[in-house]
Amino acid sequence: MTILRAIGALLGKTFVADLWLTLAALASVALCWIGLRADVLTPTAAPFVLAAGVLGALAIGVVRGTKR
Repeated sequence: MTILRAIGALLGKTFVADLWLTLAALASVALCWIGLRADVLTPTAAPFVLAAGVLGALAIGVVRGTKR
C-alpha cells in the first residue's frame, strides 16, 4: 500500500510541476471532444488536431523552460 501511495504522490508532484502542460493537454482533449460532439470536427481529423495541440503545448513548455 505504501508503494501505491508513493507512486500517487510522485504522479501528483509531476502534474503540479508541469501544470501548464497538463492543462494544455486537457484543453486539447476537451476541444477535440467538443468539436466531435458539435460535428465540427470529423473523426478522421480529430487525432491530428489532438496531436497538434499536444505538440504545441510541449513546444511552448520547452520554450518556457529554456527561459528559466
